[in-house]
Amino acid sequence: MRHTRKGVLRSVENGTCQEAGYTVPYSSIVTEWNILCDDAKKYVPLTKTIFYAGKLFGAYLFGWVSDRYGRRMTLLITMLVQFIASLIESFSVNFVMYVILRVPLGICSGGCLIAGFLLMTEMATPQWRRWANCLSQGSYGVGIALQALIAYFIRDWQTFSLVTTLLNLPFIAYYWLIPESPRWLSARGRVKEAEVILRQMARRNGCEYPEGAIERMQAEGREEERTKTYHLWHLFGNRYLIRITLIEAWSWCVTSMVYYGLSFNSGNLAGNFYVNFAASGLVEIPAYLLATYLVERVNRRFPLVAYYVIGGIALICVFLIQVSGKEQDLTTLVVVLALIGKFTISAAYYQIYIHTAELYPTVIRTIGVGFASLCARVGGMAAPYIADSTPLVVPAIVFGATSLSAGLITMMLPETRGKPLPDFLGNETSEEGEELVPVEDQKEVAGYTSTV
Repeated sequence: MRHTRKGVLRSVENGTCQEAGYTVPYSSIVTEWNILCDDAKKYVPLTKTIFYAGKLFGAYLFGWVSDRYGRRMTLLITMLVQFIASLIESFSVNFVMYVILRVPLGICSGGCLIAGFLLMTEMATPQWRRWANCLSQGSYGVGIALQALIAYFIRDWQTFSLVTTLLNLPFIAYYWLIPESPRWLSARGRVKEAEVILRQMARRNGCEYPEGAIERMQAEGREEERTKTYHLWHLFGNRYLIRITLIEAWSWCVTSMVYYGLSFNSGNLAGNFYVNFAASGLVEIPAYLLATYLVERVNRRFPLVAYYVIGGIALICVFLIQVSGKEQDLTTLVVVLALIGKFTISAAYYQIYIHTAELYPTVIRTIGVGFASLCARVGGMAAPYIADSTPLVVPAIVFGATSLSAGLITMMLPETRGKPLPDFLGNETSEEGEELVPVEDQKEVAGYTSTV
């Protein structure tokens, strides 16, 4: 390790830890608390895994909280706790304090995502929901690139953490700008409040308030009540469901693992660290635009398979270059191939939500997507250890091979575009031609959006 501050750290030399001085012009938690060699392999990924474990727990905890107490309140509370925890984390005095604060950050990050996702989907109409999701997903890429820009100019980790935390101050305005979800209000019997918000929305958009909107929402809410009688084990109720549940579980795990792993691993590639990290974020924007455009113009399965296979091949090519020892000679090619991997896995993350939602019958659709999302969080928790605790050539082959495997098994799933969707268990469809009950508008289901 290298650092400009005075002091001594251990470094790896010929497989053993030796004493070494700092020479790089930045600080991090590694240089701050001398977390190197074997300690680095254990504790640096731990900070990320704890965050994603908290994110998993927070998504489910605050999913219930948002149903019980409202989307708006959940969003505001989780954003506030995130801000406070991040602010305190910026002044951490030791590694234990830093790690402990990662827990509320992760939990509230998951809660903030789920509350924001619910607000977005319940506010947008089906025809605009996909583009709303594209906008929110694209903000991830912008945020990653912005982080790289800030880090380039601010090399001290505590100052960097403080600046990125303070950038959240404008979101205080959400208290006045963000209304509660009219759908949630109507489902809770608070009809007058919901109607006031809907009339305001209609007026601001230059539209007339559609009479009967509340009644339609309440009817949809009563229809959704049927899902409350179903449980996780119903995902394994017959051979068709077992097949799609196991395939989707692996595909979602791989998608999340590769997505986050490539983000973490961008700094290990040849070339400029800051440019690589920024590029790994910016490449997501055209990926989401392409996936949003293709989702209604090409069938569901083919683009998803293509994303996995193309990305997998690109990452395996990175591995081959690395093991041949030509990474420094082919720096540009390595970075381009890695960005192709990030582009395709970002597009897959968008598309997999829609395909999964259309595969399950209505009565267990939420449970199916929720279980798949749980598997995705497991993949996210594994990603830091693959990217940070393994030899340099391992991440590319692991991410490439698993992407290819996801593409191959996705070919075993039925196509859903243009097919009527099943409503109840026993009415699910496959390409072998099981009976189907066409009771839903597929455009509504295609509005399922991702909360990465």
